[in-house]
Amino acid sequence: MRIDAGGRSGFGAPTAPEWRWALPRIAALFIATRLLLIAIAAIVETTQSPPTAGLRWSDAPILASFTVYDSRYYLGIAASGYHAGPVFGPYVDYVFFPLFPILARVASLFTLGDVDLAGVLVANAAFGGALVTLYALSIRHLTRDAAMWSLAFLALAPGAVAFGLAYTDSLFLLLAAGAFLAAETRRPAAMGILLALAALTRPPGILLAIPLFVLLLQDPVMRARRAWIWLVLGPLAIAGFSIFVGSLTGDLLGWLHAQSIWSQPAYILIGHPGATPPPGWTAPLASPERIALSYAAFALWFGSVLFSMFLFVFFRPDRMPAAYWLVALLPFASMAAAGRFLSATRFLAVAWPFDWVLALRRSRWVRVVVPIVFVALQAASAWLAFTWKIHP
Repeated sequence: MRIDAGGRSGFGAPTAPEWRWALPRIAALFIATRLLLIAIAAIVETTQSPPTAGLRWSDAPILASFTVYDSRYYLGIAASGYHAGPVFGPYVDYVFFPLFPILARVASLFTLGDVDLAGVLVANAAFGGALVTLYALSIRHLTRDAAMWSLAFLALAPGAVAFGLAYTDSLFLLLAAGAFLAAETRRPAAMGILLALAALTRPPGILLAIPLFVLLLQDPVMRARRAWIWLVLGPLAIAGFSIFVGSLTGDLLGWLHAQSIWSQPAYILIGHPGATPPPGWTAPLASPERIALSYAAFALWFGSVLFSMFLFVFFRPDRMPAAYWLVALLPFASMAAAGRFLSATRFLAVAWPFDWVLALRRSRWVRVVVPIVFVALQAASAWLAFTWKIHP
C-alpha cells in the first residue's frame, strides 16, 4: 500500500459505490466519538464539583463541559461582539479570529438564540463535514481501507477532544481539507476562498498557502493557469481582520501583539506557588493536585510531539507528496510562533498527513494498540479538560 506521490489522483475520486460503503462507517465513527465525549461530560458533571463561577461559559448540562476555556471567548464574541479591553482577567478577545463566532451567531437563529448550543453544534457539524471531506481527499491517495483507517486515527487521537468543543479546530480542519481537495480537483477559486476562510478561523490558516502553492506547482495544468494567484485571498482576509482590529483598538496588529499574554510560562498559567502572575491576573493559584496533573499533562503533550516527529521517519518521497509534508510541519511552526507548546496535542490533531502515515502501516500494534491507546488518552484528556485540570 503506497500513497500517490505525484500530487494528483492516484486512486481517483470516490465513486457512488465507494460512498455507499464509506458514509455509514464515517457516520458510525462520528457518532461513537461524540457519544464518548458526552458520556465523559455526563460522568464529570454528576460526580465532580463545578469549577469556580465564571470559568466556563455555560451552566447547562453537557454544554457546560463543551464550552470550557477558549470557548468562553468565541461564544462571548458570538453573543456580544468584540471588545476593546480585557474580558477575562488580562485577556482580550480580539486575538480570536471571527469566522467561528460568526457561524455560531448565525446558527443561534436556529437554536432560539442559544449561542452555547449553536457553537457546539457548529463545531461538531464541522467535524462531521471534515471527516467526509478528508475521506474524499484521502481516497485520491490511499485505498479505501487505508483512507477509513486514517479517519479513525484522526477521530480517536488524544487532541481530538477539541473537535467536540466550541473551538475552531474542527472548522479549521474542514476548511483546510476542503482547500486541498479543491486544489487537487483543479478548482482554484474555491481553493482561494477556503484558504481565506481558514485564515479567518485561526492565524495558522494563512500558513496553508505554502503547501497549497507547492501542490499547485506540482500540477502542470494549475501551474499554466496561474492558479496560485487565488492564494492572495488568504493575506487579504488577514488584512481585512487587521483593519477591523485597528479600528477597534488603534493597533492594526493588535490581534498579534496581544498573543504575548498567552505565551506566559506554563508554571504561571497553572499557578505555580513561586510564580508571579501577569498584571490583571485574578485567578487563584492552583492546588498541588492541579500542579501535579499539569506536569502529567506536559508529559502527554511532549509525548505527542515526539510521536509525531517519529512519524516523519515514514514521510518518504515515494509515500508522501511534498505539499503534505509541509502540512504536517505547520503545527510545529504555529506552536513555535505562538509559544503554545502546551496545546501541542490539539494543534497536532489537525495535521491529517500523520493519520495517512499511520494508516499505511499494517502492523498489529498500529491497527490494534494505537487506537486503544488513543481512546484511553482521549478519554483521560477529556476528563481533565472537563474538570478544569488541564487546557485541551
